[in-house]
Amino acid sequence: MRPIGSFAHLMPDTVGYAVMCSTGDVYGDVGYATATNYRARVVGQQKLIRGFAGQEVLSQHTVYLCAAIVAQPTDQITLSTAVVESTREADIHPPILGAKRIPDQSGVHHSVLYLG
Repeated sequence: MRPIGSFAHLMPDTVGYAVMCSTGDVYGDVGYATATNYRARVVGQQKLIRGFAGQEVLSQHTVYLCAAIVAQPTDQITLSTAVVESTREADIHPPILGAKRIPDQSGVHHSVLYLG
């Protein structure tokens, strides 16, 4: 398989991804590290997937990341308002329902995230 950089032209969107770094302050707010921007392809499609907890859940968006990350359900993804056509907080920061890393013969190639 070709390196992920050769597929970058197929990923016209940019998403932000921030890892959760604290479980909550005195007000109950969760803390996130500084977001890293990745090239991506965001596809709005409903898809039945097996989530992190092993249950079947309905995903609203599939995000193909031009990076091989280990996604966790506690992390935060930021979508562009142009992609989701909304300014609602729930649309801009949808929950991460599931994820997988796609390998090739050289190792992990890219990541796919399923969002609520």
